[in-house]
Amino acid sequence: EEENSTVTKEELETIKWLNRAFHKDKKINALRSLLERDRARAQKMTANYDSTGKGRSDSRQNDVEDALLLCAQTEEKYNRAMLEYKVIRKEIEDAIESLNDDELEALLTYRYLDGLSMENIAEKMGYSVRAVKYKHKNSLKNFAPFCIVLHGDSVI
Repeated sequence: EEENSTVTKEELETIKWLNRAFHKDKKINALRSLLERDRARAQKMTANYDSTGKGRSDSRQNDVEDALLLCAQTEEKYNRAMLEYKVIRKEIEDAIESLNDDELEALLTYRYLDGLSMENIAEKMGYSVRAVKYKHKNSLKNFAPFCIVLHGDSVI
């Protein structure tokens, strides 16, 4: 798009840094869905498992154990991703708040933590889409130095 052609390398790095929470949230939602499926499968298998079954092979017990193990592994991945998300979100919230500008903080929060489109942000804030894009671009110019100060030499 024509707007992207005017974005500097530093602004792209800042956008990438700010988008980390949004992308981690997507991963968490996928893992949550997978975890719900794994739990349902494990519950179904354990409910159908007859531990007193005489003469049966151990394969059914192994299937139940495998299902429970898979569920535990998925839950561990989900919990790890949640922990990472909390850390990333806090970093981004702190960086956004460091701007000390309520309007820009709202815009950046809508964009990078809530994942809203420029159109939705414009509607929520009562501005034209063009005005929101302009404010967003200007906020990125001033944002990279805050990221560097708060989080080291690179915003990535």
